[in-house]
Amino acid sequence: MIIILNLGDKITIMTNVFRNLIKGFPIILALMFIQVTNAQFVPKNDVEKQAAKLVQAYQAEVGMTIEEATAVYEKIAETIVKENDIRNSTATPQEKKVNLTTLSKQETEYMSTILDANQMKAYKKMKKTLQPLKY
Repeated sequence: MIIILNLGDKITIMTNVFRNLIKGFPIILALMFIQVTNAQFVPKNDVEKQAAKLVQAYQAEVGMTIEEATAVYEKIAETIVKENDIRNSTATPQEKKVNLTTLSKQETEYMSTILDANQMKAYKKMKKTLQPLKY
């Protein structure tokens, strides 16, 4: 059986198809966004690799959202850079010790703005093992 459509029917069908595509477009965009946000982060240098490894270890015990893990990652990466700067500075060993201790405390204080009380408890416990102060 062959159905012959006139031009008006063809336009109506195409209009309906187009409307349905437009209605589904936000869903397609949302699915694409979800896929991008769930993509694995690929570290580019040693600092990023170290920070990613630490966040992965914390994530296993602390249980962070993607947003929390991203903020923790950024702070840890920033802290690693600052630690390296302190270690490579011309400061005395005592000054380096004081500066590294201060930096570690600042990092922990900042984490309390990201994590809830239970997460902070787990973070502090793990930090002693994962990020011990080395002078």
